[in-house]
Amino acid sequence: MSASATPGRLGSEAKTGRTSMYTRKSSATTGRAGEEIEFASQRGLEDTYLNRMRIFVAPYFAEFFGTAVFVLLGCGANLTYIVLTTNAESAWMANAFGWGFGLMLGVFVAGGVSGAMLNPAVAVSFAAFRGLPWIQVPFYILAEFIGAFIGAILAYACFAHSLDPFDGYNRQIGGPFGSAGAFGNFARPFIGNGAAFLSEAIGTGILVLGVFAITDTNNFPARSSTPIAIGFLLTGLALSLGYPTGYSYNPARDLGPRCAAAIWYGADVFTFHGSYTWVPVAAPFAGGIVGAAAYELFIVSKRAVVDDTRSESESIHSSISLE
Repeated sequence: MSASATPGRLGSEAKTGRTSMYTRKSSATTGRAGEEIEFASQRGLEDTYLNRMRIFVAPYFAEFFGTAVFVLLGCGANLTYIVLTTNAESAWMANAFGWGFGLMLGVFVAGGVSGAMLNPAVAVSFAAFRGLPWIQVPFYILAEFIGAFIGAILAYACFAHSLDPFDGYNRQIGGPFGSAGAFGNFARPFIGNGAAFLSEAIGTGILVLGVFAITDTNNFPARSSTPIAIGFLLTGLALSLGYPTGYSYNPARDLGPRCAAAIWYGADVFTFHGSYTWVPVAAPFAGGIVGAAAYELFIVSKRAVVDDTRSESESIHSSISLE
């Protein structure tokens, strides 16, 4: 049955005084959920200064933990690709899925509390076009950076003993036994910084465009499957566009682990490959804004002609569900 037919069917049921089984079930479920939330609120969230502070900082802690989980799994996939595998083709695919599943789990961890930006470029794009308060953006970025830093340290702790036989206890940035690229990204040796900037900007633009589409309730939203959809979005980008630069697409995901890598590899991680550090930091911001603007200007505007009709239909459906 088409979505456009649903309001008419529900409207006729309302006029005849009948409510479908689906509506009764939804209403009952909503009632139980409301009781549980009310009980939890009365029991554990009294109006105290401490709880008000907990509510205030909750989005930033959510961003911290979500980003830490994302980077831990992703850097772990990178280290597996570099250290423990010999089949480059299958390892690259596994690496892409590792980052995709890491992002999926990070969004599951943080999505219901902070919206799970997990990416400063996404946070800035949502502030510019989706109403995220600008005053929160610096705190989101700081939480994401610290989360990425901690996630990289945890990944190194898990793989330190595996790196020892790989490089003979001599941590190297590049070359056949280099492993610093598992943390901060470096473009392929034959890719210049200008070409790498373009690649990172395009990839981030497609990422943000996809995130805007997936989370747009007026388009074709993934709803409860949003984390899975976003995870596969990153996996697809990694498999299709990620090879030239290692697909950072995220300033915190690159700079946080790069700072962690400096502990073991030295300050050269910031200057290696022609001072490459600025590319995965600047390019995602540029590409993310372009991708967000493209979606908001050329896709969202087409909804205007159906907004009034949709609002009326949704109000009818909502009133019947409450009955």
